[in-house]
Amino acid sequence: MIEKCAVVTGASKGIGLAIAKQLSVDGYRVFGLARSSAAFPEIDWICCDVTNRDSVVAAFEMIMEQVDRIDILVINAGMGISGAVEFTPEADYRRQFEVNVLGAIACAQQAAGRMRESGGGKIIFISSLAAIFPLPFQSFYAASKASLNAFSDALGIEMKSFGVETCTVMLNDVKTEFTDNRVKTAMGDDVYQGRIAASVSKMERSEQSGMSAEQVAETVGALLARRRLPAHKIVGISNELLGLLYRLLPTNCMLWILAKIYG
Repeated sequence: MIEKCAVVTGASKGIGLAIAKQLSVDGYRVFGLARSSAAFPEIDWICCDVTNRDSVVAAFEMIMEQVDRIDILVINAGMGISGAVEFTPEADYRRQFEVNVLGAIACAQQAAGRMRESGGGKIIFISSLAAIFPLPFQSFYAASKASLNAFSDALGIEMKSFGVETCTVMLNDVKTEFTDNRVKTAMGDDVYQGRIAASVSKMERSEQSGMSAEQVAETVGALLARRRLPAHKIVGISNELLGLLYRLLPTNCMLWILAKIYG
């Protein structure tokens, strides 16, 4: 039996670790790419900083020294920031895009050619409903996830004739360390009359009562078992209803609702 290979970025904790474990259970040989490893010996850990191209290239070369092909790539590595656009430090928003967008692109580039040469593969980008429901005071995060959606769609068209499929998995509230690790800028909250803190606090409370990382991992596992990947997958029935509203509501109406809830 030919060994199936999956690569998961940001695999040392949270959603990434749950997905790596799920794929291991599903019979894949899993390579976990992260800056640190986790205590899960079934995963082959490779130290990788997705914001460093040389690190990404070296990681994929190391993988290809051990396997003949990469069947699955799950691009999960990401981080979040919050704050008013006008007060967010340049270093913070640059880091946001370096990790969420440029890091994803670097990994997809390394996998795409290898999948083409081997006759196919599947690339999943872990995205967010923020890509289509942009929340105030999370403008940079929303923009980074919208970028992922567009990149995935375009890449999928480019690679279709080679049997390579892409999909963005759009999440809403998931209870992980991501909330605690968010880089928050409170500067200007006096100017915005407390709206920054109130909006971010409301969003973080929702995250902490959200679905588990394991639920996300099960969805990813089920997607990969399908014959074809959908272009986009929203996780959770209630979140799928939000996706339906997005398709039905005029944009100005949707933005008005978001402003009322989070503005």
